[in-house]
Amino acid sequence: MGLILDIGCGAHKRLGTIGIDCRLVPGVDVVCNFERGLPFRDGSVAQAYSFHSIEHMRDLITFMEELYRVCAPGARVLIKTPYYTSRKAFVDPTHVRFMTEESFEYFKSPNYYGLKTNFRTISIAYDMRKPFKFLPTYLQKRCRRYLWNVCEEMTVVLEAVKP
Repeated sequence: MGLILDIGCGAHKRLGTIGIDCRLVPGVDVVCNFERGLPFRDGSVAQAYSFHSIEHMRDLITFMEELYRVCAPGARVLIKTPYYTSRKAFVDPTHVRFMTEESFEYFKSPNYYGLKTNFRTISIAYDMRKPFKFLPTYLQKRCRRYLWNVCEEMTVVLEAVKP
């Protein structure tokens, strides 16, 4: 049984997890700059949550390499982030990036930049606004990509692929 991390948890740490954040607030167990490293052993993490934190990271590549390093084979990573065509992606002045489905393809292996990661995308769920959530899937896809503020956020489930 490996560790379960809640990365960027702030004061809202998930029950049964180790809360990690860059600020010491109630609920945070480990304070660190996770863009520079994670203070855990290689392969020690079974699951990780990162809800509304990756859009704040300036060095997402280093973070994803560190996350991959600490993940055990088959570890699941759940990431929730504003969708790139959502108003939520733009209103917070601390957001430094916008994420799409394709953003996570760069963390597979082999990848374009030679990154030390191999995450497989298990699923992507979209928080669609009404009335778009009632459309057939193929129309939802077109709407969320080409219309403004149709999809508020996406939840991505990754799996660490390791020998």
